Amino acid sequence: MIELVNVTKRYGDASVLKKVNLKIDEPGIYCLLGRNGAGKTTLLKSIAGYQNITEGKISVDGKTVSTAAMDTGVSYIENFARHFNLPVRKLLNIAAQVNPDYDCEFAAEMAERFELDGRKKFNRLSLGMKTMVSTIICLASSKRAILLDEPVLGFDAIMRAEFYDMLTESFKRHPRVIIVSTHIIEEIVNTVHKLIIIDKGSIRFFDTLEAVETKAFSISGLKSEVDESVRDLNLIGQETVGGLATSYIFDTPPISKTLEIKPLSLQDFFIHMVGHKGGAL
Repeated sequence: MIELVNVTKRYGDASVLKKVNLKIDEPGIYCLLGRNGAGKTTLLKSIAGYQNITEGKISVDGKTVSTAAMDTGVSYIENFARHFNLPVRKLLNIAAQVNPDYDCEFAAEMAERFELDGRKKFNRLSLGMKTMVSTIICLASSKRAILLDEPVLGFDAIMRAEFYDMLTESFKRHPRVIIVSTHIIEEIVNTVHKLIIIDKGSIRFFDTLEAVETKAFSISGLKSEVDESVRDLNLIGQETVGGLATSYIFDTPPISKTLEIKPLSLQDFFIHMVGHKGGAL
C-alpha cells in the first residue's frame, strides 16, 4: 500500500529524512512516534505528496507520489489545519461534494457525537473543535491512506477518548492505512495495531505492540551479572549507579534467579529507543 525506498529529504545541508525504507502492506492503525524534530511531519507530508523528496521513491498503491501527482490516494491533516471560514455544516457538505465516495453518514454521526454546532463558522471554534472538524473530513474521505499529524492537540481527556473510539469506528467501516502521529503514547495503546518510531530522520522501530510486550525488558542487579546476562542481547539502554546497573533490552529476556527482570511500558521503551544510549535495532 505504502512503500518508501531510500527516501531522503534535505533542507539545505540538513537531512531531515535519511535513506528511509518503510513498507506498509496491510490495512491497520499505525502510531508514529518521535521526538520533536525527529522527522515525523516531514515523513507524513512526503507520503501525502505535499512536498517533494530529495532522493528515493515513495509509492501508494503502486503509484509514485510527488507534488505533481493529481491524486496521491492519501488524505493528510496536520495540526492547526485551516479551512475557509464557513459554517461547519457547509464545510462538511463541500467535502462531500468534492469526494465521490465520501461517507456522509459517518461525518454526520461524528459531528453529532462531538456536539459540533453546524451553524458556527470555523474561525469561531475552539482549537480542539477546529481539529475535530478537520479530522472528521479526513476520515470520511474515500482515500486509501489517512495521515493524522498530532490530531489530539487541543483535546481534553474526554475528547481524546472519543477520538480514539472514532478512529476505531472509521477503521471498522473502511479498513485502510491510518497513520497517527502523537506524543501521548500510553493513551493510544489500545487503538493501534503497529508502532513506527522515527529518530533523527531514520526509522528505528517498526513492529507490533505485541513485540514490545514480549521483548522489551529492564534487567537490574549487580553490574557484573547484568553485563554478563545481556552480553549477546540487543541492548537499547543502560544505567549504572556504583556497583549496580539496569540494562534495557529488546530481545528474549534471560532466565535468572538473582536479577530483577521487568517488562517495559511502551513509553519507557520509546524513551530508551531514542535516548541514544544503546544500539540500533
